Amino acid sequence: MPQLGFESTTQRVLAIPELLQIIFSFGTRASNASNALVCRNWHEVALDYVWAEVDDMYYLLQILAPLHPRRGGTEFYTFRRTPTPEDWARFAPYARRVRTLKFGTDRLASGRAVCLGDSVFHDLARSRTTLEVFPNLRRLWWETEYIALRSQHAVLFMHDKVKEFGFSFNTEDPMALATDVVGRMPSLLSLKCFVDYYGADHDPVLQYLLSHLHELQEITLPKQSLGGQVLKSLSLLPELRVVQFDNLGGIGCTPAPVIADTLEEGAFPILDDLCLDSTLEDMRNYLTGGAFLPRIRSLSVESVIPESSLAVQEFLTDVTRCYPSLETIAVDVIVGIEEQDACEPLMPAHLHPILSLKQLIRLELRHNLPLQISEVDLAEFGAALPAIEFLVLNPEPLLLSKPCLKIHSLPTIGQNFPNLFHLEIYLDAEDVEMKQLPPPPPTNMRVFPHLRALNVGVSPLGPDQVPVALFLSYLLSDNEKVDIRSGSSWDPELFDSSAEYGTKLQERCQRWEEVAKTLPLLLQLRKEERAHRRDIEKEVEDLRMRNEILMGNMSMRNAKPVPLTYDKGCIVC
Repeated sequence: MPQLGFESTTQRVLAIPELLQIIFSFGTRASNASNALVCRNWHEVALDYVWAEVDDMYYLLQILAPLHPRRGGTEFYTFRRTPTPEDWARFAPYARRVRTLKFGTDRLASGRAVCLGDSVFHDLARSRTTLEVFPNLRRLWWETEYIALRSQHAVLFMHDKVKEFGFSFNTEDPMALATDVVGRMPSLLSLKCFVDYYGADHDPVLQYLLSHLHELQEITLPKQSLGGQVLKSLSLLPELRVVQFDNLGGIGCTPAPVIADTLEEGAFPILDDLCLDSTLEDMRNYLTGGAFLPRIRSLSVESVIPESSLAVQEFLTDVTRCYPSLETIAVDVIVGIEEQDACEPLMPAHLHPILSLKQLIRLELRHNLPLQISEVDLAEFGAALPAIEFLVLNPEPLLLSKPCLKIHSLPTIGQNFPNLFHLEIYLDAEDVEMKQLPPPPPTNMRVFPHLRALNVGVSPLGPDQVPVALFLSYLLSDNEKVDIRSGSSWDPELFDSSAEYGTKLQERCQRWEEVAKTLPLLLQLRKEERAHRRDIEKEVEDLRMRNEILMGNMSMRNAKPVPLTYDKGCIVC
């Protein structure tokens, strides 16, 4: 306890606002709420992190005025009274802290916010004392998938300092919303569109937005919208760097957009990340048939029709020839489970063009059928692509046939791809026994030294998960933490028609979840065992050195003195 009125060194250090900001940035909302109650010095800094991101407006608006369930039920909440100027003055310190506001993006995460009644927003609009409810707001996400006709309420929180906006087309008048976006947030840098169904009537809305938001740097759109006209408008944006689509996994009933044009000179002047959804032939012509993208580094393509393996090879051949500096390439060829009889398996020869991308860091391949690759093929890939850090090798095929690679192949993969921190792969771990497991790697050789995530997708796993968990604990014993994942990320509509697939998927995922639960404990035991072994080795080495010293001393005592003779005949004893 400090004496004579002087503060301790710890107190003086923890009173530095910049240091507190760094510390609190690693905390959770709950921990920072507790930090705000410690002392006055911490109060202001901690509250900045408590309210910086709001994903449930209910709790924030409770500070402004009490909310209660609507009479006759609990479906919607309303204000008990209209907020007064005094309420707004008390609310202002909290409102200015909000940097991100998310509404309805996740019904479960958003909690009570999705049940705010229309009258709440009407009361906010009528009673506010300033035009900007959240004056420092920078990110506004307003997704109305579950709530009808609520997009117009987002207008209340729009102003020219908002730089990122996410919205839904589920509104009564999409064009009116687009007009408000352009008029109130003209300096948007990022635009994200959420939609369940995209139709031709939405094209004019997007065209209007793209023709007026000239400062856009990133855009996320429904993949069905990325056809010729929208791509043309996107190509004219001078600051655009990223074009992404909204979700992974094709929907069989939704036709792919048609891309009939090719790139023109000056298109996408600084684009470095592009996602496309069409046929491989259309996308190949678009990317290689005209001008080239001057600064592209990341390319993701998806086709939702059965593509021949030759079409995949031709696409990769032309794209890798025209864009040899690609650092990320993702190719998804996926169709509904009822159409996959028309699919052809991908062999190493079809993927061989990828080996020319010497700067490749991230490779993703997804297909209905398991990849026909062996350990020898992976060794060739690893030798040609030494910089790979993120590798996805079709971990979740819709055809659940036996994988070509076994779980015993993991050490070979680790040796061939030493820089991996993320691996997704389809492996055979069904008939694994303890006596079949290969010996653990030597203690001086680390396998997967940087691995942080291993996704086995829908890989088969036998009813006995113990041998697999033990093998992974040997293999990953030097890693601090590895997240074991499983399951399918495809749109469920791709396989809803197959009850057998759903049953197998659930069974396999449950077994891998047991491995994921067991592995952290085994890794901790390996870590303690390794530390104990190091202590023993250190003690043995210490004993060896002492023994050598003792033996040396004994030899010196038992040895007879040898006289030293000099040339002049002088003898020194």
